[in-house]
Amino acid sequence: MFAIALGLSPIEKITVAITASIFIISFTWISIKGDLNKIAKELIEDDDDEEN
Repeated sequence: MFAIALGLSPIEKITVAITASIFIISFTWISIKGDLNKIAKELIEDDDDEEN
């Protein structure tokens, strides 16, 4: 929508769409990876607590 509002050419619209998609996918991947890392650390701590 932003690209259309600026009156960009079709190639520029595609470039903006690809760049935005890469950013969203990367941000989502990093968020998921961080959440999984936090969950793994909590599970390791719980496992250590049970052993002691």
